[in-house]
Amino acid sequence: MRFSGLVNFLLLASFALPAAASGWTDAEIMAMPPYCEARLKHIPGKYEYWAQVLGPDFLHTHHYCDALGFINRYYRARSPQEKISNLDGAKGNLSYVIANASPSYSLMPDIYMNRGLVLSLLGNNGGAISDLKKAMELNPKLVRAYTLTSDIYVKLNQKGKALEVVTEGLRQVPDSSALQRLYKERGGKLPYPEPLARAAEAPAAPDQARPEGDTAQGAKPHDAAPSVPSNPAPAGEGGPRADDPVPAAPKIGSPTNPWCRFCPDPAK
Repeated sequence: MRFSGLVNFLLLASFALPAAASGWTDAEIMAMPPYCEARLKHIPGKYEYWAQVLGPDFLHTHHYCDALGFINRYYRARSPQEKISNLDGAKGNLSYVIANASPSYSLMPDIYMNRGLVLSLLGNNGGAISDLKKAMELNPKLVRAYTLTSDIYVKLNQKGKALEVVTEGLRQVPDSSALQRLYKERGGKLPYPEPLARAAEAPAAPDQARPEGDTAQGAKPHDAAPSVPSNPAPAGEGGPRADDPVPAAPKIGSPTNPWCRFCPDPAK
């Protein structure tokens, strides 16, 4: 009984501490994804809704929300010391989630992508590329991971790799205007690369005529297009309900801060 009571107390404490410890303003929290408000403020109804949508690792999600807040503050900071401090705060919180949440957590692609962003801003290009490749592996449709990786290769004067990354991104997300633009800027030749899905659906070439009963040897199936889990979306106004339809994911990034998936436009 005593052990059970202690566990319950610690769980309740973990729910209550993040909102008090973070020091985020209401405006900063509203700039984060909707599940951050539910997690940081432990809002009845909304907390339970997002806990059900995101699963057990929702318990760790306040660290991801804190990281997004630090990234936002980085773009508003003026002094180099303040910028580095915010990047360090973001890196620490993102690393915590990676170390403690399940590798299959639905937010993990975005977590790796944002840590890649932070590492690139800290000048750790090798670590940034490694994290961004992990993000692309977990979610091959994550456009920002491709564009940011390509930008790093350009900075390293590795133009061939910069184009190669964008080319692979277009095969995965052929309708991305950002990838199409970068493909042409980085020396890609039209037409655009053939999408993977289209290549997988193309009919196989007919075999040479063979005697009846003869079979082809060494035939290989086409690669299938990777499946991508959808990110959860908030319930409608008036409180979440089980039968609420899930709206489309909001547009990410901003003209002055295109790499942070949930960061606001600091120019506004």
